[in-house]
Amino acid sequence: MLYGRFTCHPLVNERTSLDRLKKTIQWAGAVHYQIDYGNFSGGFFLDPRLPHTVDDFLYVDTTHGLLILMMGSVYNRMELCHELKLPTNTFSDPALVAYAYLQEGPGFVNKFNGDFSILIYQSHSNAFHLFRDHVGVAPLAYTTTEQSIYFSSDITGLCRTFYEGGRINMDPLLSDVKVIDMTLTFNEKVLKLKAGHFLTFDEGKIITKKYWEPERVQTDKTLTQERMFSELKSLLEDAVHIRSDQRFNAGAHLSGGLDSSTVAALARKEYGQQPAFYGYSWSPISGIINKNELDERELVKQTGEMAGIVPAFIHVEVSDFVELTKNSISSFTYFHEEKVLKMAKLHGTNLIFSGWGGDEFISYGSLGVDYDLFFNFQWNTFFKKNPFNNPRKVVKYLIFRVFLPAINYIPGSAKKRSVESLRFFNIKFSEFHQQTYQRFYRYHSRRNYQLGLLNTYHLSERTECWSITGYKNGVEYRYPLLDKRIIEYILKVPSKLLVNGSKYTRIILREISDGLLPESVRWRIGKSDDAFFAYVSQQSKDRGLLFIHEINEFKANPHLDFINFNALEQEVKNFKESKAYSDPFGLFGYILSFKSLHEFTKSYQEKIEP
Repeated sequence: MLYGRFTCHPLVNERTSLDRLKKTIQWAGAVHYQIDYGNFSGGFFLDPRLPHTVDDFLYVDTTHGLLILMMGSVYNRMELCHELKLPTNTFSDPALVAYAYLQEGPGFVNKFNGDFSILIYQSHSNAFHLFRDHVGVAPLAYTTTEQSIYFSSDITGLCRTFYEGGRINMDPLLSDVKVIDMTLTFNEKVLKLKAGHFLTFDEGKIITKKYWEPERVQTDKTLTQERMFSELKSLLEDAVHIRSDQRFNAGAHLSGGLDSSTVAALARKEYGQQPAFYGYSWSPISGIINKNELDERELVKQTGEMAGIVPAFIHVEVSDFVELTKNSISSFTYFHEEKVLKMAKLHGTNLIFSGWGGDEFISYGSLGVDYDLFFNFQWNTFFKKNPFNNPRKVVKYLIFRVFLPAINYIPGSAKKRSVESLRFFNIKFSEFHQQTYQRFYRYHSRRNYQLGLLNTYHLSERTECWSITGYKNGVEYRYPLLDKRIIEYILKVPSKLLVNGSKYTRIILREISDGLLPESVRWRIGKSDDAFFAYVSQQSKDRGLLFIHEINEFKANPHLDFINFNALEQEVKNFKESKAYSDPFGLFGYILSFKSLHEFTKSYQEKIEP
């Protein structure tokens, strides 16, 4: 975990703020290393449960007056060392950054493939730069005073350090219910460095530059399906391979879906000598589902048996939510992942592979595909995907996937869902972030939609949360499906290559997982985890009843002023007075969410002891 302050003028004394920042982001068991070099002061924390050394974070070149401080990993080290004519075994990642920077300046970063937050400070020229990886897996935020810039990879810690009272911006925790600007933080003075950008601080001025431009990738009309499958299979295997640091004891997320199953199976191969490789599932260890529903736990077990993975299902009691909600400032309300981290600690797992990002790229579904096929006059392929034996379905797709997007019309059903999700919000807080909203709903091609997912920073919202939470629990996450090479490759694929008949979408992973996954997983249609949703539904009322008596306390919290308490209290009254009340799960889900946000604000405002 990184933090620091750079000042243009050495006489500036703001040590108090720096000490507060250090205090705010530290955690039990963390080992701190202080750095004072020229006009820079700061440091980093190591966690003894992780195999990192000081050399993984810090490099100083006194000859060139160069300080490199980084968190994360460079995965294409072999390729870079070969290009720069460097020995691969003697250069740490920060040393490699230093050498590349001296050779090419700030533009070096676009050649790197990794998950990283990097500080470069050159004392001879007083040059100061911050870099964040292409997709934003690693978190990094900053704020400025008159002559100084402060930064940290712990975004919440930086926000708290410079919190001076007033309203906390709660939007970053509300993305599940409303469309928000995902670059915002809890403190308006603190800004995230955007994914694929670097920052220069010069004489008190901030200059940010986008260094990764995936929108420049051109569609390759010469591609064939056979070649696409072959090349993406090689890329995916290599993406897992280069992320498989043998210093770690690894595990993976494992569901009944294609993304996590493929990543987990490939990762298990990389750790073939590891005695037990756990597959962590959000599905409950126990619980009953309806007779005709799919039990995803059976798919997890089948994948585990085939790949040599030990399934690890979570167990959450209703009473657990008393402590889980109190820890919202650390878990960012990812309650079930907090349970995964606790299991990982028991197993000694300190590296978790995740399939996050697959839906957006390599295992993409249909959004924009029908649009592309229709307006590129590839009607044979369109009707192969949407055969006339189901004319109602064809008409529906033509209306909602082709014609309405063409005129930038958002269907009333989508608007209705959005309004319904905000039924307990005051009107002035129910506005969506329009730029993000437009990118989610107004797209004119598959490629346009996928670029929108990158430009809204939807992907990095989860990765930055898990990076902070995981690191403080002695766990790192790796996301092979977010390898920049895979993203760039998918952007050049013509939509017609994503069609392989009328029944199945997401054909790339279905094809390249042949022999790797059980057929029941490869050819599964749908993504719903009925076991997970069944136990959430079964517990929902009791979870809400734990906190229903605290609504008056929520009401007194000024940071929860976005809640329409009149509507909430009326709904509670309806529930209490009617035996036929029709929406208890919705009501109590909101009560649990509001309790979590309430606890977050309490922790956020706690005094930072010197």
